[in-house]
Amino acid sequence: MNKTPSRVLHSQEQQQLGIALAICSLPHLLQQPVWLATSLGLILLILSRLSAETRLRLPRYTHWILSIIVGAMVFQAYQTLVGREGGVAILMALCIVKLIETRTLRDARALVLLMFLLTGVAFLHGQEPWQAAYSLLATGSILFTAHRIELGILPNSINTKATSRIILEGIPIALLLFVLFPRLPAPLWALPDANSAKSGLPGDQMTPGSIGNMIQDESVAFRVQFKNATPAKSAMYWRGPVFEDFDGVRWLPAFAQEATQQNPIALAAQFSNVPTITGEGPTYKYAITLEPHQRNWILALDLPTDLPPNSTLSNRLQIISQQVISERRRFDLSAQTQWTTENDAPRQIARSLKLPENLNPQSHALVAQWSNLNPEQKINKALQWLATGDYSYTLTPPVLSSRHRVDEFLFQHKQGFCEHYASAFTYLMRAAGIPARIVTGYQGATRNGDYWLVRQADAHAWTEVWLADQGWQRIDPTSVVSPTRVNNGIANSVNATELPFMLRQDSAWLRNLRLKADVLINGWNQWVVGYDDKRQNDLLKKLGIEHFLSTAFLLWLIGGFIVLLGGFAAWLLYRNRPPRPDKASRLYRRFCSKLNALERAPSETPSDFAHRASLHYPAQAGHIQQITALYLQSRYAQDEQALMQLALEVKRFALTLSE
Repeated sequence: MNKTPSRVLHSQEQQQLGIALAICSLPHLLQQPVWLATSLGLILLILSRLSAETRLRLPRYTHWILSIIVGAMVFQAYQTLVGREGGVAILMALCIVKLIETRTLRDARALVLLMFLLTGVAFLHGQEPWQAAYSLLATGSILFTAHRIELGILPNSINTKATSRIILEGIPIALLLFVLFPRLPAPLWALPDANSAKSGLPGDQMTPGSIGNMIQDESVAFRVQFKNATPAKSAMYWRGPVFEDFDGVRWLPAFAQEATQQNPIALAAQFSNVPTITGEGPTYKYAITLEPHQRNWILALDLPTDLPPNSTLSNRLQIISQQVISERRRFDLSAQTQWTTENDAPRQIARSLKLPENLNPQSHALVAQWSNLNPEQKINKALQWLATGDYSYTLTPPVLSSRHRVDEFLFQHKQGFCEHYASAFTYLMRAAGIPARIVTGYQGATRNGDYWLVRQADAHAWTEVWLADQGWQRIDPTSVVSPTRVNNGIANSVNATELPFMLRQDSAWLRNLRLKADVLINGWNQWVVGYDDKRQNDLLKKLGIEHFLSTAFLLWLIGGFIVLLGGFAAWLLYRNRPPRPDKASRLYRRFCSKLNALERAPSETPSDFAHRASLHYPAQAGHIQQITALYLQSRYAQDEQALMQLALEVKRFALTLSE
């Protein structure tokens, strides 16, 4: 059986395919290195300009050569052709190469399907509202191009209306599937990507400057919405990585050497013997939406009383997720800002007393003066020393370069940021015989509507000491040097010129405008991005659905489709219904219906029907002719008087027949 050859595309159709592909490729090109994006963009431009005749003259092996070239370029950029970054880049590059062999209508249909795939894959780069809006634009351009190629005779205005109607008809079905389609507890592509940028707190070590360098970063770390009560801003300590080992310069996490050889989950499993936490005071319930930071930890308010699914609590009291936070994630948590801990591991307590030998003699001499005091008195002495010792809080402290760096800071420069004070205070505590460690995270937040914004610039470091009757307790030495840092935020504590724009007090209108834009982003995060498996299950339970294999779920799903598709069918029937006849026609139909023995043929003119009716009812022939004349006069001459007379005569005609 011979197949009908597919028609060859003309030049305008080729260019329209190139434009649609460029629109679909733009979000991917923006994520590539500049040289790769420029090269692929030029290839796309050149291939779009080739005429159909030129493409037909090109040898068949041309697209293979070009495919190998773009594959080598992508490999050069990412050192791989798989994974999220390399895989998406090679998909986009091959879609561009596909243009060179797109010569017929059948090729165009295949490219249209690839463009739909390319548009969906764009959400791997992010799930911001503007990306959803852009994907809608890309979908519209694909549909418009497909219509144009399949039905080339349609003018642009009709083609645009048809494209818009298809999108509007598809939105309700997309919403139904969004709500009811089973959601996975973890994304399919949540594997860590070595090429993904990492941001946020340093989890491998803390040195002077590691926190201060983050102050210039105004990007959002996470957003928080409290559900029952809101703690004071000064009590908002968002717990992150904990550091216990000190080598004289760097603070390192416990088991740092093992962590280089094992994955984070295995490391978290080593953190057994989690102490018993007894909360004091109110419990704060909140939802936190974390920005991706490519780490396993979950930032949380102080000590959590509930853990999110697929996470565990280390014996450093840090929440560890089973998945890397590689995309925006929402967690429901609860916490208490005051607590005691019990059953702390003796090995861990002993580890928190270790110091390098023969370092910082002045610091040891200082704490030797407190040898007769109990732990609480030693802590107060150290805080009093910092509060009255002419120390200052600054983003530009002198560089510590000597071997005895704690002594250099405490007794010489006396200028530092939070990590300087946390490091020095922790050292003093250990020298005084009090177990101590450093906790990093964020402190404070900025209120924006009904939620709180925490930026990278809010990064902070503080100390935890272990007391026999209270366990691990937070001590923030920065609070005695710069109380405004803790009570009012970083913006009120340092020179405004050193701060990023969103933390400064000038250009308030522009800052407020950006905060309002963030309200929209937060709403999108809560209702769309944050609609995970847990929230879906909660919604389904409210609808009486226990699981996805239940009869209730099938009824809701099928019922939803019936309502939507039935609604479309009803709308189409209503839209395509025959036009309502005018009044003259309705009166004439009533007249015809009274001639019971006669039936007017569709092709019979009113005059012919009047002649036939007059022969059948000779007694009413005059009246029949009069009504017919009035109908023609009112219908085609738009005579209002004739129309009024027609109504009276039709009514009278009925009385005449009954006599």
